Amino acid sequence: MLGVNPGVVWSLANRPQRYYRTFDIPKGRGTRRITAPRVALKIIQKWLGFHLARAIPSPPHVYGFVPGRSHIGAAYVHRGAEWAISVDIASFFQTTPAALVWKTLKQLGYDEPAAGLLTSLTCYHGFLAQGAPSSPALSNLCFAETDAMLVRLSERHACRITRYADDIVLSGQGSMPAELRDELRRVFEATPWQLAPEKESVQPLKGRIKIYGLVVRGPRVRTTKGYRNKLRAYAHILSTRGEGATDRRVLIGHVQYAQHVEATLERLARDEAREISEQ
Repeated sequence: MLGVNPGVVWSLANRPQRYYRTFDIPKGRGTRRITAPRVALKIIQKWLGFHLARAIPSPPHVYGFVPGRSHIGAAYVHRGAEWAISVDIASFFQTTPAALVWKTLKQLGYDEPAAGLLTSLTCYHGFLAQGAPSSPALSNLCFAETDAMLVRLSERHACRITRYADDIVLSGQGSMPAELRDELRRVFEATPWQLAPEKESVQPLKGRIKIYGLVVRGPRVRTTKGYRNKLRAYAHILSTRGEGATDRRVLIGHVQYAQHVEATLERLARDEAREISEQ
């Protein structure tokens, strides 16, 4: 099925230390440890991740690692919010245990040998590998029960919820329920995951609500003012210096990203208007 010799698959599953390389990349003020699979293993993991993500529907509030969804759509959900609380799961992949991956695959219908083989091919040192292309889809599947608890929490407090990978946002109108923060933390007490306390945020801050890198103010979602100012500068450099602009490809990337944000928001507004008219 995979187009890989069974003997190679056995080696990939039973001698994983031969097929990963570990290195650090900058992340904010620190670094992130990446455990990247080598080519043969990466091909298999990519195949698995691709098909799992498309074969098993994700809940409506999950936007990360889901085909056709993005952080832009996740931010759009929170339009009109007067408050928002954002939390991050610490080291999401590296704290998703192989035992839970195996259990989840069994629940999906794989028999024990198949679930064991897939777990061996996608986990390293007992957890999902940070650099494996199969980890995004598998982490979403493993998180399903916790997702359901988070949705029940949001329904109990009549607020909206989205999750983009390890970043969870709840928002609402009026005053934020005083007990919401403690209840949100308690959801994770019986799970393998922990929230990163330094990344917890309650908004608005400075009169605005920032969600997934975008600003939500009333019915509008847009890039931040600081980023818009940079974009104007980038556009000016590109128009005046052309091919001679320093870091031209980077500047073009920023401009294209902003255009993508605007186009996506326009599409979401059209889709919403069409759904309302059809009701």
